[in-house]
Amino acid sequence: MAHNVIAEILENNNWRDGEFAKMKANASAVEEIFWCRMCVPLIYAHWEGFVVDSLKELLKYLNVLKLPATAVPVHLVVLCLGDSYKSLSGKQNFEQRIDFTNKFNLLLKNTIKFKTKIETKSNLKSDVMRDLCYMFHFDFKKFEDGMSDIDRLVNVRNSIAHGENSVVPDMKNILKYIDAVKFSTDLLIDEINEFLSGSKYLINPI
Repeated sequence: MAHNVIAEILENNNWRDGEFAKMKANASAVEEIFWCRMCVPLIYAHWEGFVVDSLKELLKYLNVLKLPATAVPVHLVVLCLGDSYKSLSGKQNFEQRIDFTNKFNLLLKNTIKFKTKIETKSNLKSDVMRDLCYMFHFDFKKFEDGMSDIDRLVNVRNSIAHGENSVVPDMKNILKYIDAVKFSTDLLIDEINEFLSGSKYLINPI
């Protein structure tokens, strides 16, 4: 049975399937080259939007649980500390080390609180997706079959955004990109559901 957070994620994102159907149909019979160039950035927007929205819902749920830092795995503690590590970059002085240590000690004393900003670098390719999976210990290997097409989607989207005319996607490409995104978003839903249903946010799952 799906976790209630999954129902919330699907409710927030079910409109995306309708837009994918419209992209496939091109009911207005717009010139194919022009239509496909328009579809590419939209498909990417749905990919990034779904991932960001889903992980935000996950983090918001974890915040509601008010978990003590001592109860969660270390990778989630690191995720919670987030930008605090920036104070340790380069040559940090003793005061910066004290500041970081105070933040860390405070975290250990209180319930854990995640920031819900998901960093995709506006290029949600396989390397960024791998990092996101690692943060939650999702199985990135499951995504590999779809990520090569998504990497291509991101590259084509960037070329179009930069005004390059040499990239000429066709409907075959568009259908392949949509299938890759749907394949990967379905996998993400499964990974989030398994993470929550198995209480994998705890050192000792219930």
